[in-house]
Amino acid sequence: MSFRLEIFSVFLSILISGCAAQTAVPAGPPNEVTTTVTSTWNKAAIPFKAAGVIAVGDVFWVCGDNEMIASSSDGGKSWDVRHQEASGATLLNISFVTENVGHAAGTKGRLLSTVDGGKTWEAHTAYDDIWAFSFSGAISGIAVIGGDRDDSSTMDGDIRLTHDGGNHWEDIPALGAKELSPFTLTLAVAALNASNYVMLRRQPEVEDAFFVTHDAGKSWHVVHQRDDVTNRELAQSVFVHGGEYWAFGMELVHRDTRGGYGVPLTLHSKDGETWIHGTSGPKEFGGCNQQGCYMWDGTVESLYGEHPQYWALPQDGTMSRTWALTQDHACTIGDFLQCGSAIITDQPQPRPTRPSGPLPIQAETIKTPEPAFRPGLPEGCVQCRLDSIPWNIQQKSVLWIVATLHVGPAGEIKDVALNQKLEELGPLITHQLLQWKFRPSSDATEATRSVRLVVRCGFDDSECQIIPTVTAQ
Repeated sequence: MSFRLEIFSVFLSILISGCAAQTAVPAGPPNEVTTTVTSTWNKAAIPFKAAGVIAVGDVFWVCGDNEMIASSSDGGKSWDVRHQEASGATLLNISFVTENVGHAAGTKGRLLSTVDGGKTWEAHTAYDDIWAFSFSGAISGIAVIGGDRDDSSTMDGDIRLTHDGGNHWEDIPALGAKELSPFTLTLAVAALNASNYVMLRRQPEVEDAFFVTHDAGKSWHVVHQRDDVTNRELAQSVFVHGGEYWAFGMELVHRDTRGGYGVPLTLHSKDGETWIHGTSGPKEFGGCNQQGCYMWDGTVESLYGEHPQYWALPQDGTMSRTWALTQDHACTIGDFLQCGSAIITDQPQPRPTRPSGPLPIQAETIKTPEPAFRPGLPEGCVQCRLDSIPWNIQQKSVLWIVATLHVGPAGEIKDVALNQKLEELGPLITHQLLQWKFRPSSDATEATRSVRLVVRCGFDDSECQIIPTVTAQ
């Protein structure tokens, strides 16, 4: 099986996560959950569209449009705007190293930093959009700058280091070395301290591997993931937690027996060189952040201890794969930011029941994917998440549809038209596409974009996966 086919078949459900906070996972006495949580999500009263949410101790932080940053210390009931700039950048990511030291970054090269717990934010500007970053403190960090997201998990921008808090970003000449240069895409970056960093890089069609440095980026080398006749490790995200690197993804096991199958993968390492298997959850996961991983609607898990720990959240279809937790509350970003109660448990709450029956489309519209396209995001899209749609489908179906997007001057989606009528799935797909955002127009004009989507149902019998594609190169 080719690398692309393995990746495509295993990771379709792992989509873009927003912000990851480097804080401890909430702890508390476990409660066994045998029924679903009856509380509901409540819309947060913030004056901007949120892109990401994190939790630092008992405080939620959100970032988003117009360079806005807001915080809540009462479980998301009320919010204080900590920073804003009219017509400013869209802050895509925010992270706190400690309760006082934090950073936020996004479009237009904007980086904001705080050393006083978010009371004030100092602005820095890089040369292009900052897609992802990781800092070990106030001044030392690594970032992916420029380029685009190649698909829902990879970025093709430059990797840069800063040792002065973002005033200057250094190139990494070592990435041009013969051993490293074939790896052209980035999945994740992580800063352990001022000297030690890890990247998760992809050599297209071949493999994903860890890049490791111990001398502040002067030299790097490749640490390959396991790939033999029986098992293949496919880490997809890397975070720093408890003074170690942690990686999450999937592992293909028993490949020598009828092709094998996928299981959750948790790895951790003190130095990026030797990776040790950690606790594995009971199911494939997506939407991982520094606190844990999304399992299904209303249920997340932490895999940092000797045993999995779970949280039970409201189950009404609201929760997305961008979420954060305090001790007893959770917030998630879908159409808008919503918050609700959270209960720590030692067993996951039952998966919610969803509509069942055949996919409501005409049989003649179903066809296999066309080889001229591959999974990917349209150029210039800065917020393009498509979450899977829960569905108890009883048949395997693959459908290609074309979505025409009417994009406003500020990059917002004003209208969506699908080329096929899907009575039940259509409105759900359209609803998600209306939340997309592109880079603002340089000449304040509107535009039309066409996006080809794969609707893939029945391969996981509880979900329909929606995969955006681009023309294969």
